[in-house]
Amino acid sequence: MTNNLYIPEDIRTIDTFLGQIRAELTDVMAMEVREWRAELRAAVRDWKGGGSEPDWLGFREWLNDICHDDGMPALFPTSKEA
Repeated sequence: MTNNLYIPEDIRTIDTFLGQIRAELTDVMAMEVREWRAELRAAVRDWKGGGSEPDWLGFREWLNDICHDDGMPALFPTSKEA
């Protein structure tokens, strides 16, 4: 196991941002964001414990889907924008 695990900056920034705006989210979106953040934390915890690196792209796409379903713009660049 290595101590040099790097969580992408965009993931960390968006996670922090979501924590700051959670009271402003719709009930449904807040529930979905809580689930996303909990899964992110669990994946990072497992990774730090010697598991596989989290699927960062999957987390980005999942959150973009949450935003899309709530009528909000994507928080991460999509594959068409990249």
